[in-house]
Amino acid sequence: MYVLCMGIARQEPLVRSDKSSKRILVVFDNGARRSLIRGDVAYEICTPRKLLVPRVFVATNGKKVSCWYVCDIAVEIGGREVGVEAFLVDSLLVPMIFGALDMEAYRIKIDLAGKFLDLSEFTGTMLAL
Repeated sequence: MYVLCMGIARQEPLVRSDKSSKRILVVFDNGARRSLIRGDVAYEICTPRKLLVPRVFVATNGKKVSCWYVCDIAVEIGGREVGVEAFLVDSLLVPMIFGALDMEAYRIKIDLAGKFLDLSEFTGTMLAL
């Protein structure tokens, strides 16, 4: 089932990493540049890798968020697994956000009229950006 709200589609795909796999709510958000994963979800399915330098993001409310960890995640989309590096954010309101840069790399679009993910150009392989 897909739901759309202001350039946001929600889906519950199978998400996998080195510890386990499970279906979680993933928000496909073309307004978020990077993919993010909430801390409790990250530690359940993966072993986060510490970054040499923190990544600092600015949220829509203007608040800065420093990320010290990243997770290598596989997400099942359209019957194929795609890999993303999701930055760990403890204060994230949803389990995972699939960001615009990863959506662009895999040619995933949000169909605003049909209220679902548009996988018409999706091949399961990443574009070299």
